[in-house]
Amino acid sequence: MVYEENCGFWDRDAALVSEGFRKLGLESKFIALGDPAIKQDRPLILCRLEQMMDAAWWRQWELEGVLLYAWALPRYEPIARAIKMAGLKLVLVLDTSGYVHPGVGLRRYFQEKYYVERDGEKTFAAGWAFLKTLAAFVRLRYAGMLRHLEHGDFLVLPSPLAQERYGRFLAAVNRPDLIGRLRSIPYAVTGDMSCDPSVKRQPLIIAVGRWQSFQKGTPVLARVLARVLATQAEYRCRIIGGGEECVKKLLQPLDEKIKSRIEITGRVPHEKLARHYSESQILLCTSYYESFHIAAGEALCCGASVVGDLRISSMPYFCATNSGALSADLSVKNISSALLAEIEAWRRGLRDPAQIGATWAARLHPESVAAGFLALA
Repeated sequence: MVYEENCGFWDRDAALVSEGFRKLGLESKFIALGDPAIKQDRPLILCRLEQMMDAAWWRQWELEGVLLYAWALPRYEPIARAIKMAGLKLVLVLDTSGYVHPGVGLRRYFQEKYYVERDGEKTFAAGWAFLKTLAAFVRLRYAGMLRHLEHGDFLVLPSPLAQERYGRFLAAVNRPDLIGRLRSIPYAVTGDMSCDPSVKRQPLIIAVGRWQSFQKGTPVLARVLARVLATQAEYRCRIIGGGEECVKKLLQPLDEKIKSRIEITGRVPHEKLARHYSESQILLCTSYYESFHIAAGEALCCGASVVGDLRISSMPYFCATNSGALSADLSVKNISSALLAEIEAWRRGLRDPAQIGATWAARLHPESVAAGFLALA
């Protein structure tokens, strides 16, 4: 992806970890694709793809190591090779839930392929997913990916469950020698995501996403809210993100007493999200699949708890500190039950927003995540 100003690059992923290194007193630059330039107003180096594939280009910066966000795609293997040829330590950051081979879990692998095809609005999505699942059993198709992985000194996954699943993938393709390089380090969230004690915590459920996307499970969200808000009269819901017309259409049939307690904001500037999280008790995730779910991490840092499908690899991690409830799947019945259980946990005083916020800020703020990468050295 080519770098563009004002497109969110500095609020996530590599740029946040680079910020974390600088907060720890280290020199760090964010390197991205674009017209070659060394920016003076930001710690940013832009270069062409062919430059990244040249070991001499990497040597000139006198680096000690590189975190490479390239999804282990075969077409970017020459970048990883060039970094190692330059004599640098290389950490490959893998943005995945771990379901990269049917041997990890055949049914779930097929489901995730189906969800991706549905998001792409493909005709006969199930048929395409079936064909791709069959093709995934051919070991040769992973040759380029495995060559890419071989260059990494460490292979970093965003959650412990994703790491475990990725290990099963490596075993399935007969590369157990790479399993020892696997590590789990979460994604970073911006440092402004923190629990604000001056903001009143409300009986409020928050949901954040691109609601026009099939991935985000918007119909499930609407049906869960209809069921839960019908019995929890003191609770409201705030839905944030693009695709608000899709949300409004799905909520239209609901009783007015329920609709009046659902606020649809549309897109919200990132710098204003922290207050929304701090006002909320619970973030509800109805996604069919995620590698990490940044919004849940942000909400946790602000003292809210989370509810989501336990098959999403980050959800058990998010809920493991008295900070949420898991659903067995994405059925309306089970997600609703998990949400009601989480409401009851708040009602009984079993959730402490200050403790939740402090725990997760210590894990997910940029300097904490950067420290996790430094520990690999």
